[in-house]
Amino acid sequence: MSGEPQIRNVRPDELEQAWRVHVASSSDLAMRRGRPGRRADEPVSTDARAGLASDPDGYFCAVEEGRIRGMVSALVRGRVWYLSMFFVLPGDQGRGLGRALLERALAYGEARGVEVRCVWASLDPRAQARYVMAGMAPRWPIYRLEGDAAAVARLTARVGLDPRGRELPCNPVAAEKLTAEVFGDGRADDLAHRRSDGGAAVAIERGGEITAFAYRRGERIGPAAGRDETAFLQAVAAAAAGAGGGGSVTLRVPGACASLLEGLVACGFRIGDLSVFLASRPFGRPDLYLPSGPILF
Repeated sequence: MSGEPQIRNVRPDELEQAWRVHVASSSDLAMRRGRPGRRADEPVSTDARAGLASDPDGYFCAVEEGRIRGMVSALVRGRVWYLSMFFVLPGDQGRGLGRALLERALAYGEARGVEVRCVWASLDPRAQARYVMAGMAPRWPIYRLEGDAAAVARLTARVGLDPRGRELPCNPVAAEKLTAEVFGDGRADDLAHRRSDGGAAVAIERGGEITAFAYRRGERIGPAAGRDETAFLQAVAAAAAGAGGGGSVTLRVPGACASLLEGLVACGFRIGDLSVFLASRPFGRPDLYLPSGPILF
C-alpha cells in the first residue's frame, strides 16, 4: 500500500461499499467467537440509508488505493451523539484507521453542540477500549431476545390490558411526544422512516391520552416508549402479539428495562447475543425505552 489513507465523508453512491466493510468486519468478529458469519452479499440496511440521509456529515470512510477500508457513522438526535456504525476491514485493523475515523465522528458531534455521547457496542475489547477513552462508560447490557408464538401468548396473558386503557393505532405526533419525554428528542425523522419501511405502531391509551407505543416491523419489535412501566409493557406485548404472523418475534432489550426483561424471560423468550451500551453520562428514561436496533437506536 502506498500513501496515506484519506478520511472523508461517504457519498450516497458509496454506501454499498461502506456496508460491505460493516458486513466483513462483523462476520470476522462473529467467526472469531465461534458464531456463523454473515452473507457477503447481504443487502444494505434501510436503517443505514436513513442514517446517511439524516446525518450525511456524520458518515466518514477511510479510502486507500481507491477502496474503502473503514467506515464510521455518527448520528445526532437533539443533545445526544450516537455512534451508529464503526468498522474497519479485518486486514486493515491495527493501522490507525479506526482512531482517525472515530476522531472525525467525535468532532462532528462537538460541532453540533452535543452534550451526551453513547454507543451500542459489541464485546470486542479493542472497541470497548476506544469508547472508554472517548469518555463513554458501560451503563448496561443489551440482550437480543427471541420468542415463539407460545411465549408471546404467555407475555400477553401476563401483562394484560389495563381496564382503564385500550389498544389503538398510534398517532405519529403522540409517538414523537413520548419519545421526547423518555429520550430527550422526538426523533420525528426516525419514526417516519420506521413507518415508511413497513413498520406499524400500536398505542396504549388511558384517560383519553396516549401513554405508550411500540412499533413492529415483520418479526422485529421497536422502538417503543411509555410514560409508565405498566403502559410500556402493555404496548410491547401488544406489538409482539400483532407481529410475525403468529411466528417468532425478536427484541433488543437494554438491561435498564429490568421489568420488561424479567417478563420476557419468565414467559419463555430466549436470550441470544449480548452487547453493551456505553454513554458519557446517563440521560432520559432508559427504563421506559426499547430501541429499534443498533443502527438507529
